[in-house]
Amino acid sequence: MSSNSVQVKNFRPEIQALRALAVLLVVAYHLEPNVVPGGYIGVDIFFVISGFLITSHLLREAERSGRVKLSAFFAGRARRILPAAMLVILVVVAAGVMILPKTQWGTLGTQALASAFSVQNWVLAADSVDYLAAEQAAGPLQHFWSLGVEEQFYLFWPLLILAVCWLVKPNLPGSHSDQFATRRRWLWMVFGTVALLSLGYSVYAGYSGDAAGYFLTTTRIWELAIGGLLALGAQAHAKDALRLPRWVTAWSTRNLAVLLSLMAIGIAAFSYDGATVFPGIAAAVPVLGCAVIIAAGSTRGPGSLHQLVNWAPVQWVGLASYSLYLWHWPLIVFYTELSGGKPKPLQSLALLAGSLILAWGSLKIVETPMRRLRFLAVSPRRSLVAGVAMVAVAASVALLPGLAQERMVQQESRVAAALAEKPPEGFGAASLSHGAPAFITDEHQVVPVPAEAANDLPDIGSCVQNPQSTQIKECEFGSKDGTFTVALVGDSHAAHWFEALNDYALSKGWKVVTYLKNSCPFNAAQRKADQDGSINCQETFEQSMDALTKRNDIDAVVTSSWGGSTFVSDPAKGLAAAWAELEDAGKPVYAIVDTPRPPKDSYARDCVEQNINNPQACSFPQKGAYEKGDATKAAAKLEPRVKVLDFSDQFCVNGTCPAVVGNVLIYRDKHHISDTYMSTLVPVFGQRLQRAIDSK
Repeated sequence: MSSNSVQVKNFRPEIQALRALAVLLVVAYHLEPNVVPGGYIGVDIFFVISGFLITSHLLREAERSGRVKLSAFFAGRARRILPAAMLVILVVVAAGVMILPKTQWGTLGTQALASAFSVQNWVLAADSVDYLAAEQAAGPLQHFWSLGVEEQFYLFWPLLILAVCWLVKPNLPGSHSDQFATRRRWLWMVFGTVALLSLGYSVYAGYSGDAAGYFLTTTRIWELAIGGLLALGAQAHAKDALRLPRWVTAWSTRNLAVLLSLMAIGIAAFSYDGATVFPGIAAAVPVLGCAVIIAAGSTRGPGSLHQLVNWAPVQWVGLASYSLYLWHWPLIVFYTELSGGKPKPLQSLALLAGSLILAWGSLKIVETPMRRLRFLAVSPRRSLVAGVAMVAVAASVALLPGLAQERMVQQESRVAAALAEKPPEGFGAASLSHGAPAFITDEHQVVPVPAEAANDLPDIGSCVQNPQSTQIKECEFGSKDGTFTVALVGDSHAAHWFEALNDYALSKGWKVVTYLKNSCPFNAAQRKADQDGSINCQETFEQSMDALTKRNDIDAVVTSSWGGSTFVSDPAKGLAAAWAELEDAGKPVYAIVDTPRPPKDSYARDCVEQNINNPQACSFPQKGAYEKGDATKAAAKLEPRVKVLDFSDQFCVNGTCPAVVGNVLIYRDKHHISDTYMSTLVPVFGQRLQRAIDSK
């Protein structure tokens, strides 16, 4: 074997340097996303490295003995991964209960449990396609999703190699090493098939707008499989089963390949952002760049980064990369919670320093000693038992925040239920005319209970379709035999008016028909998210329009939409065009101006929970509280037949928008109104809608 050939060995400084690069990209992205908007590609670099190292280890064992000792492999993984990870989970749960508002304890427990069992990525994938959960605050254990992907890879990848070793039994004389050449050819096919299938699904998920695709194991396995294929190639080259041209292995070529790969990774890190379709084809840049650097191996001569790669601080960061990755994100989340805002540059440097200190302590006190502990290292069974015990302890502790939240919320819920059942005078919006006091009772009880506010939404189930649905659903409420029919049409900001409309309709003997779909305003202009393929609005808009114009019994159409939606063309013209078509069909339109929203980086319910005796601290200025994209009033100028209903005075008083009015929490999440508050708006809503209808 020539001195410049690719070798598989236990320690390679260039891989440590790649680890350092990967973790610093991720940390920089989390601290200063505006500076390194594509720093998330560091995770993809980690995946390639893991795929290469794990496969190299498994191939060496399979070549040496003809099989893979699963117990020893999993025991090694348990000693390497679990001690530091479980410690972080325990510390984060303890700190989270002290720092995070009670409203987040349930989510904290769920994330801790999912992290302990290495399924965090699947939990986040489920939340990302759940419209009501998609905007949840980022949890302090959210970064465990990538560890989940890797650990799931560790479960099935050895089984693939073991299956090939078991199924492919060449009847050839010689050692296991000689016979392994035949198995290697099968492994090329198996690894390549896995990589292609996963890459294909990754591309499909990305370009079809599947919000879960970012976290799914199935969209990421190809990145680890690339590392596996690289390990196969390195082993084959070492055995001269794969001969490379001399110019490929020349120092100058390898140096140039490394520099170009680093340049490509750098361009991706600074040019990719949240709008980049990822993973998929875009992920090929960091993945292949990393693979080329690993394949190049140690370099020297002109253009070599040998001195930088071997620089002690770089090697140390690479060594501590796992612990640094584990600790940095909780530190950022807790700082953000305590300070009430994202870190500025100086704070980011301090958080980086703190993360490095925690990583040093974790590496020195936990990670390295546990990996080398002879009592465990000499016995796979002991290592596995210890691993199971660590997971069991972490999982048990993970249950505590949710149980504590449930116990504390039970008593509050009983009081809140009594208030809602027999509301006192001035309950909710009724107190606005009396100066909008936060509480009208001596007991400072908020309805709904902040920890359960997310569930205080219209009870209309699947009548509000999800953003990806290809069909709109028509549902009927109110008085079944009503002689006057009102249609409620639009997105979730139309849906949150359902309680007010339906209650008034019942009092009048009206029928209510709904055509509602989250993220899809009733607008002829196309949303950018629809154009990108992440939602499906145009198709269902046309279905709604067709149903509305064909029904002869619709006497009025009430609509509203979230002002934060972005469109391909002018949204005011799109609204006006949609309204004009209905007006021309004899369906009078009543458009509601969008509601204000609390500051974008916080939840009003969290603030109220932390300031229950002084919820006025959670109020925010009316100026700037409305989304600039709300085109309702502009559209009404283009289509003057439409009546505009503005309830701004029911959410803001004297230039201030409170979070609690008359014992009622106004917001159930970041920008949707609680159903309880909407129920207190019925008198004012009905009066203004009736006046608008009578004036037509």
